[in-house]
Amino acid sequence: MAVSEYDQVVASFHLEQLEDNLFRSRSPAIGWRRIYGGLLLAHAVRAAELTVPGGKKLHALHGNFLRPGNTTEPITISVERLLDGRSIAHRRITLEQIGKPVFVAGISFRNEAGGLYFAPDMPVAPDPDVLPDEPAICAQYEGRLTESALKYLSRPKVFELRPVRAEQFLFAKDEPGESMLMWFRLRSGQAPDSTWNTALLAYLSDMPVLNASLRPHGRNFFDPALSMASLDHALWQHAEPDWSDWLLATHDSLATEAGMGLGHVRIYNRSGRLCATVSQQGFISLIDA
Repeated sequence: MAVSEYDQVVASFHLEQLEDNLFRSRSPAIGWRRIYGGLLLAHAVRAAELTVPGGKKLHALHGNFLRPGNTTEPITISVERLLDGRSIAHRRITLEQIGKPVFVAGISFRNEAGGLYFAPDMPVAPDPDVLPDEPAICAQYEGRLTESALKYLSRPKVFELRPVRAEQFLFAKDEPGESMLMWFRLRSGQAPDSTWNTALLAYLSDMPVLNASLRPHGRNFFDPALSMASLDHALWQHAEPDWSDWLLATHDSLATEAGMGLGHVRIYNRSGRLCATVSQQGFISLIDA
């Protein structure tokens, strides 16, 4: 029986510990030419949390993608313990391949506590169960989809997605000031072991943030005339996602300039609780320019 992409990715979260602050991991071979950025984020978070005592939860990650990851090479993950405070723990993480850094990050953890609370309301969106799934979208738009769009929608990814407005997602049909809304759900059909909560959030946080920065230009990441690469990534966790249900993500463009795009995403539990805020900047270049 073939092993699902979900099972392969979760299996990769089992890091091999070489020393107290040194780990090794690998990217599963799931059809990517390069290591998916979300996998690097997930492995960085997992290595960091393995060194944090006392039940502290992921608070924030600020990272930089330095080089493309090679799916055929092991990843060495080193952890520097910068702070173990009463409320906050902070780690500096470096992921290397063949002696060169691929991804670096500062990751903070905090104690769960009360205090002031505010979060933007979750946008009103149709129930995901009434929206077409990926096979239905492929069938509906088969004659209009690019090869890359068909491949992306047809692959059994870790997360199933249902765009609230399929044409907005597929063809960059945009309304000024309107967020693109997308439902996500783990394809496994079950809630994972809580051990993987933060790694899965980091993995999801890279899907697909930069796409938001293309919408004001009537483009998306399926455009064959575009070349894109993530540069830096910021993730703030506000509450733990409910992996047993759908999550709603809002995608917005913050800026595009000088060959750079800046996308912004908020991720909500279906109950309306804000789980995470994500921002990412990356190169966006026209191949035929």
